[in-house]
Parts: sequence; structure tokens; C-alpha cells
Amino acid sequence: MNYLILNGMNAEDTFIAKINEFLKKKFTDKDIEGEILNLYEFDIKPCLGCFKCWIETPGKCVIDDYGRTVAKKMIQSDYLLYVTPITYGGYSAELKKAIDRSISLLSPFFRIYHNEIHHEKRYDKYPDFIVIGTLSEQDENQEEIFAELVHRNSLNNFAEQVSSQIIYESDDDRIVQNKLEECLNIVGEKNE
Repeated sequence: MNYLILNGMNAEDTFIAKINEFLKKKFTDKDIEGEILNLYEFDIKPCLGCFKCWIETPGKCVIDDYGRTVAKKMIQSDYLLYVTPITYGGYSAELKKAIDRSISLLSPFFRIYHNEIHHEKRYDKYPDFIVIGTLSEQDENQEEIFAELVHRNSLNNFAEQVSSQIIYESDDDRIVQNKLEECLNIVGEKNE
């Protein structure tokens, strides 16, 4: 078992860095190895929308930068975590670039799933999905959009187990810890 945390923060964000350290400790306590990718540290260009990763180079983006590596690490993980400041109800720009570039992990063909059209799987195994968003304060509109985004992404990424939380910068350490522990309840269930 392994995990991958895609950290969508910017270099000045110490709040999310603290969350990442807590997550790392919890995975270590469960003897699960993995890594945290601070996406701002890498050159990841935006998706071109060319769909060559579906047709010409199946499963591999034609842009030769770290985005290719991120997509490979995503599909090889057992637990994929997004940690991001919530921006207009969505992910940060850094995280969004990495997510867009991972479209190569899906097949260009479609299937009907719960009366909706979704892509078919390209691979046999996809990671469980954990998403942690942060807000400076409660914002019902952003939280509603974020919850729907996480749900839709979990469907498109074939996640068997999904968990998400929103953490406010005003939350004290105990509340943050409780929210993160609740979010991590799905971790290790496959081993038990």
C-alpha cells in the first residue's frame, strides 16, 4: 500500500503544510509509505486539450515535463490525496494543472454509469480518493460547489472509496486533527 499527496498550496501557505505533516504521520503510523508532491515546486504546463494522450500516445501526455511523472505516480498509488485551498469552489491552479494532465489515465471510450456518460477505465486499478480543502472561513456556496466537484471527480476516477473534508483556517488544532482522522477512516480498510 502507498499514498500520494498532491499538495496544491503555494509556497507561502504554512497552514496546508501543517496538514500535510499530520497526514504523513498518520500514514507512517499505519505503515503505509508514500510521498507529498508540492506541485508549486515543479514545472507542470497546462493541458493542451489535444487528446493525443488518448490517440497517439495512449496513457502518456505528449508534453514532456513533470506532469507526466505526476500522472504516473497517481495511477500507481493506492490512496490519492488532493490537499488544496478552495478557490471559487474548486481546486487551486497548481492542483488543477496536474489533474487536467492526468486525463491520459482514462480511456477515450465511454460507458453508461448510473444513467450518465463516463469514460471507461484504461487501467485495472485506480486509487481510493481523499480530498482536503481549506477555506479561510465558512462559505456555503464554495463548500457546495467543492463537495459536488469531489463527488464528480471520484466518479470519473473510478475511486472505490472516497472521503473529503473542509478545514477552516480558524479551526483549532484539535478540530483539524479530528477532521483529518475522520477523513482518513478509509485508509487501511483493504488490509483489515
